Amino acid sequence: MIATTTEVVAKILCAAFLAALMSGCSDPEGIFAPDSAAVRAFRARLDSQPSATAVLQARCPSPIRVLRLSVDRPVTEDILALLQVSETHQVNTRHVRLLCGETVLSDAWNWYVPERLSPAMNTLLEQTDTPFGRVVQQTAFRRERLETRFPGEASGIVLENRALLRRGTDDAPISLVVEDYLPAALRP
Repeated sequence: MIATTTEVVAKILCAAFLAALMSGCSDPEGIFAPDSAAVRAFRARLDSQPSATAVLQARCPSPIRVLRLSVDRPVTEDILALLQVSETHQVNTRHVRLLCGETVLSDAWNWYVPERLSPAMNTLLEQTDTPFGRVVQQTAFRRERLETRFPGEASGIVLENRALLRRGTDDAPISLVVEDYLPAALRP
């Protein structure tokens, strides 16, 4: 089986990330601790914007890049209930990494309801690497944070957000996102 370019890049990024973790990278100043000023400020920025991509873009001098990854998580009953649909075929899944240049800022899972988006939006989501927030911007969506977790330094994840994105016109849920933010997302 021949690996695609995306798969190869994903494996290289994972290997580099694991190597950095295993090399003894640490946070002696506690900058990435859940109660640190940097984490609180980043969380406040995420809570104030409907689009996580917009928050990351504000700190990145080049356009945020999307690296699509394989989808290996099933659509669960919990996801169906949150998105207010009854069948798994009503939900599409997207798994991406958001990068500033070559630096990985976050890893995001996105389960969305295609029938609540326009055909043009669905085409962009299926055929391009455009960030979800940019694609669905015209829905005037809002973000409803469901949960924030702090997995800990050993995981390499500064914070994990779970949120529901709701369409502005009728408050219908269009997407459930789970976003894992890496330390680079907090750095200026």
